[in-house]
Amino acid sequence: MHLKWPHTSLIVVDVQKGFTSLCPAELPVPGGLEIVPAINALLEMPFDRIDATQDWHPADHCSFLGQRDNLYPPHCVMNTPGADFLPGLSTHRFHAIWRKGFNRDMEAYAVTAQHPALVDTLRASGITTVAVCGIATNICCFFTARDLRNAGFEVLMIEDASAGIDIPAAGLLQATARASGMAQGIRYCSSSELS
Repeated sequence: MHLKWPHTSLIVVDVQKGFTSLCPAELPVPGGLEIVPAINALLEMPFDRIDATQDWHPADHCSFLGQRDNLYPPHCVMNTPGADFLPGLSTHRFHAIWRKGFNRDMEAYAVTAQHPALVDTLRASGITTVAVCGIATNICCFFTARDLRNAGFEVLMIEDASAGIDIPAAGLLQATARASGMAQGIRYCSSSELS
């Protein structure tokens, strides 16, 4: 898969301790720790722009158990270790970090839900293709990819640099998200296919 590097960006989604076994009481995603080397390899590629997202929840976020939506254990609470990026992740390569989920009463799986300006930022940078990776493949990665695809970008989901988890209570299933993404024109691939 030949990319036009000067017009391609990378978005690294929520690669945080709260989504791994480093914080087992939060929301560990199988394989979350193991994707760091693959992401770091992507971060060395000549993307024109690299953005990262960071879940940054208040302690009483509406999605947490005991709150309005009652879906998830508290995770990635702002200013706690769970909100930190994973150790060893090459964060110095990020051009910008977009925090999301900070509004107590609003779910924000996609960074674009709280930062619609990201779309304009990418367009102003001449970006036409966006590669997405991170945690979780079928939740925050998928909704970010979907919104960018709907905004007219070519979108790649880098599967070996992502980790997913089924959340049946929220209707968020990996197979369903992948089928929906492919139907919308999101291309699922591995980092080894990029050149």
